[in-house]
Amino acid sequence: MRGVTATLMLAALAGLSGCDAPSASGGGGHSTAVESGAPQARYENVEYGVAVDYPKDEVVRVDAREAAKGYFNEGGWRVGVGPDQPGAALLVLRLKGSDEIRTGELRLGASRDEQARAGCTEPAPWARPNSVGEAELDGVAFTTFQGGDAAMNHSRQVHAWRALRDGTCFAIDLVVQGSNGQVYDPPREAPFSETRAFNDLSALLGGIHFMDATVLH
Repeated sequence: MRGVTATLMLAALAGLSGCDAPSASGGGGHSTAVESGAPQARYENVEYGVAVDYPKDEVVRVDAREAAKGYFNEGGWRVGVGPDQPGAALLVLRLKGSDEIRTGELRLGASRDEQARAGCTEPAPWARPNSVGEAELDGVAFTTFQGGDAAMNHSRQVHAWRALRDGTCFAIDLVVQGSNGQVYDPPREAPFSETRAFNDLSALLGGIHFMDATVLH
């Protein structure tokens, strides 16, 4: 499967419509998201020409509006933009077990806006300069970068993927965010480590596939 190499690379660094349908494909610091035989679900968007096969025992699909309720979330089609920017938040997959202390999500968005396409693969202002790189998913070249933010006992870390394909800017954001459990009474522990979250989210990248888009009138 194309994209496996890119998935492993990102895992190492971790140290508007769609539908779900069954697919026939068959804790700790390791990734559980790609265990053999895990029941699969499929998201497919023919308008933008993208599909995602994912293990339904490991992640849950949530509405993009729900995902936008977090402390740092701007409500736009990708991390870093607001709802006024043209684009579509296509899919959000959240790791099971996520809570207020730590949440892990894969977010997929797309935009055909001229401005979004012009700057599609440019690293975001919040990207760490030494994190910028290149990788490939399903034969599509992506620019990758990482960054984060912290304020008021909240934190967010992002591994971002950006690609321009057939006139569409695709944004894949692996987001791990939450709050400081030590400020609670009694203190609360995170459901999983940040490293495990990024490992599991990175494993989902191997399920992303691109196809010819269908123009809807």
